Amino acid sequence: MTVTAVNYAKTLYELSVPAEAVQITKEIFREVPGLKASLANPLVPFEAKSRVIDRVIPDEMKNFIKVACKHRNISLLEEIFEDYEEICRRQKRILHAVIRYVTPPKAQQLEGIKAFLCREFQAESAEIEMIEDKSLIGGFILQADGREFDWSMRGRYRMLQQKLTRR
Repeated sequence: MTVTAVNYAKTLYELSVPAEAVQITKEIFREVPGLKASLANPLVPFEAKSRVIDRVIPDEMKNFIKVACKHRNISLLEEIFEDYEEICRRQKRILHAVIRYVTPPKAQQLEGIKAFLCREFQAESAEIEMIEDKSLIGGFILQADGREFDWSMRGRYRMLQQKLTRR
């Protein structure tokens, strides 16, 4: 996360651009990978870039993309969009967490994890991104807001190993 990307994301949020327009723009750049490369290319004149932006980007996002393009920060778009989504979640008091697991948690366990996260981080709700990771041997690792809760077999093995080597 760069300071520049965070600043762009804050500006985008403060512009009150509809979330749908931001999402559509994000999808356009994901579906047309050559678009970002063309807009980032210093050999392409800004006027040509501006015409392309006017044709393919939603009206609410055109000026924002042109400014990013003019200041040669178009390569930061994915990071800007991620930071923007994080700002939106924080404003709505929604916590984003990542769970790495060997066996996917059941619906009831997932609800318990969400309740734990809401209590621990004073959030109104929690979104959980699920990632399968067989290297954990068993259990899971939960990451949220810069903290990690390791309930994996691999993590417990490491803790035991550290205790034994300290003696």
